Amino acid sequence: MGVDEDNGLDEVQNMNMDEEYDINGMELDDLSSEGRPTTDTPDPLGSHERDEDWLLLEESNIFKRLFYRLWYGPREPCDEPPSFSSKFNFLKQIDEFPELGFRKRFPRKRIRTLILVIYCSIWFGILYSILYSYLFRKPFFVPKDGSAKIPILTYDCNSYINWQGKNNACGLNAEGCLPFDNQDYFIRCPALCDRGGWTYSAINVGDQRVKYRGYEIGGGELHEKGNNDISYPYRGDSFVCGSAVHADIVSPVFGGCTRLSMRGSQNKFPSQDSKHSTKFSVMFNSFFPSSYVFTNYLDGVASGCTDPRAIVVTINILFGLPVFYLYESIIGYWIATIVGYWTLVLALDPPVLVDPHFPETGSQLLSIGFQRLLPLCFVLYVEWKGAVKRTLESGSSLCKLLLWYPLLWLGVMNNITFDRLPVDRLTPKDLKEQPGGAVAVGSIAATILTCAIIQAYSLWKSGRFRKFFKIYISFIFGLILLSSIPGLNLRIHHYILGAILVPGCATRGASAYLFQGILIGLILSGVSKWDFASIVETDYSLLRGEAGLAAPPPAFVFDKSTPHYLSWQVSTSTTDDNGVEYLVDDYDGYSLLLNDFEVYVGSNTTIDVDKLIDENEPLTQMVQDALKDSTNGTIPMYFRVAKASIDSATDDHGDYTNAGVLQWPEGIWSAPEPGVS
Repeated sequence: MGVDEDNGLDEVQNMNMDEEYDINGMELDDLSSEGRPTTDTPDPLGSHERDEDWLLLEESNIFKRLFYRLWYGPREPCDEPPSFSSKFNFLKQIDEFPELGFRKRFPRKRIRTLILVIYCSIWFGILYSILYSYLFRKPFFVPKDGSAKIPILTYDCNSYINWQGKNNACGLNAEGCLPFDNQDYFIRCPALCDRGGWTYSAINVGDQRVKYRGYEIGGGELHEKGNNDISYPYRGDSFVCGSAVHADIVSPVFGGCTRLSMRGSQNKFPSQDSKHSTKFSVMFNSFFPSSYVFTNYLDGVASGCTDPRAIVVTINILFGLPVFYLYESIIGYWIATIVGYWTLVLALDPPVLVDPHFPETGSQLLSIGFQRLLPLCFVLYVEWKGAVKRTLESGSSLCKLLLWYPLLWLGVMNNITFDRLPVDRLTPKDLKEQPGGAVAVGSIAATILTCAIIQAYSLWKSGRFRKFFKIYISFIFGLILLSSIPGLNLRIHHYILGAILVPGCATRGASAYLFQGILIGLILSGVSKWDFASIVETDYSLLRGEAGLAAPPPAFVFDKSTPHYLSWQVSTSTTDDNGVEYLVDDYDGYSLLLNDFEVYVGSNTTIDVDKLIDENEPLTQMVQDALKDSTNGTIPMYFRVAKASIDSATDDHGDYTNAGVLQWPEGIWSAPEPGVS
C-alpha cells in the first residue's frame, strides 16, 4: 500500500513538473516579439494584462490606436499553418499517411533510419553510374574502318575552337590561332548552349557591338543534300557549341557530339535563322582569315555524347519526393538542399568544365564543390533555425510537398528559369543594353513588392512585425552604407538575396512555404556556381573583360586627298571622356585591327593601306578574293586602333576605338562611333 502511495505521489509531482515545462519551456518560435504566445500556444500568464492594455488603448485617440495596431499587431496573434485536408476531405488520408501509415507502421527510429539509408544508397548508385560515365569516361570517335580511335574533346557553350579571344588575342595576323584550314576536330558540347552560347561581355564584330545574344557569326543549317558539310561556314571566332546548336546539330536539352572542319578564309558570313532560341546569327559582310563548318561523321560511331543533366534533375526531384513526404521536416530539408546543391555542381550548372581526357578537371570540380559546401551548410543551418523550422514543422505533409518542395527546385533550376529573363545585372548600363530589361525589372520589382507586402501582413498577424521591421531597416541601412564606399559597387547576388529574405518568411502561412522554397533554391544556385561572391565589387570586375578602364585610344584622322592612308592622333590627357583617371602605361606604339584581327603593330601614326596589304601575302590573297566575290567591286574594311607596347617582353595594349569603315578600293571613309571596344 505504501509503495502504491509513493508511486502515486511521484506521478503527481511529475505531472506538475510537466505542466511547468509546458508553460516555461515553450520554444522561442512560439512566442511573439513581446514574449506573448501565438494562438496555437497556451497563454496562461499574460492574457489578463494584455486585455487591460487594450481597454486603456480604446480610450485613446484614433491615431494612437492605429499606430499601436500597426506596431504591435492584432489583439489576438494568429499564425495558423495551411491545411489542404481541412478543405478537401479526400486528402486527409494522404496528409496523415506519414504519421499514421509510415511512422506508426515503423515506430522504431532505427528501422526508419535503415530504410532511409538503403533508399539513399540506391539513389546514389543510380546517380553515380550516370554521372561517372559522363564526367570521367573518355569519349571517343570509333571509325568503321578499324583505324585508331579519335578522342572527342569537351568544350563549354561559350568556348572558341582554336581562337584565343577578341581584339589582338591571336597576335599579329592571328598567327597564334592557327590552323585556319585542313584540320578536323571532334567535339562534345553540353546541354543548354542555346542560352549558354550568349556573350554577356561586349564583343565587336566589324562596326557592330554584340552583347546579350548568341555569338555565332554567319553559319546556319545547310539543307542541300549530297555534300558532307551540314552547315554554312561560321567565322572562326564564333562560339563553337553555340554554333552547333544554332545549326541544329547539337540538342539544347541533351547536348551532343559533332565533327568540325576548318575551312580557312571566307569573303562574307551572311546571317541565318535557327530553329532554337538562338534565332538569327550575327552578319559580317567582309573577309576573315578563319572559318569552320560542321560535317557528317557517318563513317564511325561516337560514344559518351549525351549530357545527362535533364535525367539527373528528374531523378533527384522524383527520388526526393518520398523522403520529403514521409520523414521528419529536418531530414527532408537537409537531404533536399544537399541533393539540390550537388545536382547543380555536378550536372545542372557546373562551376568548371570537366573534360574526361583531362582527369584533373574532374578532381577540380569535386574540390570546388566541397570547398563551398561547408560554409553553405552553415548558412542553411541558420536559415533552418531562423525561419524554415517554424514553417515546415508546423504544417501538414501535403503543404510541404505541394508548396515548399516544388518551389525549392524552381529556385535550384535558376539557370533555366529566372536566368532566361531579359535581366542580367541591375545596373542602368546593362538594363539599357538588354532589350526588354526595363520591363522585366519592373515586373520583378512589382512581384517582389507584392510578396513583401503579403509576408509583412503575415508577420503582423503573428504579432512579430515590430521585430522584423527593425531587422530589415538595419539591413537597408547597411546596404546604403556599402553602396556609398568609393570605388566599389553594390551587388546583390542570388545567395545574398535569399539569405536576407528568408528570415522575413518565418511564418506558417502558405506564402511562407512558397517564398522560403524559392529563396533557399536561389541560395543553392548562387553559391554552387559563383561561390560566396562579394556584396561589393570593383568597376573592373563588373566590366567582365569589356573595354573601359585601359588607356583611351588614339583618334582616327582621315584626309580625303589621300584616301588610301589611315592616320591617328594621340591625346596627352591622363583622364577619359568622363574625367576618370587611368593608369599611364609605357606604351611605345600602336596596334591596328582590320576586320577584328591584328594586322599592324608599330610606332607609326600613318599607315599606307596599299603597302600594308601588299607586304602581307595572306592579307593580299584575302582582299583579292573578296573583291572578286563582290557584286559592285568594293568591299568594306573595318579598322580599329589602340595604344600598345611593341616591346617583345610585354603584350599590353589600351582600349581600341570602335570600327571606322573604309570602302576599298574607293577610299570612302566612315568615322567610328564614339566609345571604346
